Amino acid sequence: VEGQFGTWTATITYDEATGTGEVAAEVNIASLTLGAVSGMATGPDFLNAPAFPTARFEGTIGRAPDGGAAHQATGTLTVAGQTRPATLPFDLTIAGDQATARGTLTLDRRDFGVGATYADESTVSFPVLVTVDLTATRG
Repeated sequence: VEGQFGTWTATITYDEATGTGEVAAEVNIASLTLGAVSGMATGPDFLNAPAFPTARFEGTIGRAPDGGAAHQATGTLTVAGQTRPATLPFDLTIAGDQATARGTLTLDRRDFGVGATYADESTVSFPVLVTVDLTATRG
């Protein structure tokens, strides 16, 4: 099942010369669209939007050390009240005043207590692929 969050904000600082910066992003959990299971996914058994209305990532940006994606954002991700370390490798393209970043990471929903009543993968898998695809305008 694929879905997306419709409402989010991000503050990003980036120095092109050094390839470093900082990022703080916040996602409105209730803005999730996930087909017929949107309400269930944002409900108390999963993301619990009433108790935890936002997810947040805060981290630093740097060049990827492995030669893969050009950059990575390393920091903490808070989902459903649980904070865990997270690293998002991403490719970055800058053209004039616009920057485009695309990357993916895989999270384990159990690390955030999401779907805790689903103890096996027969109906809800443990890994969750997160894709970030954003365009930012220099402000």
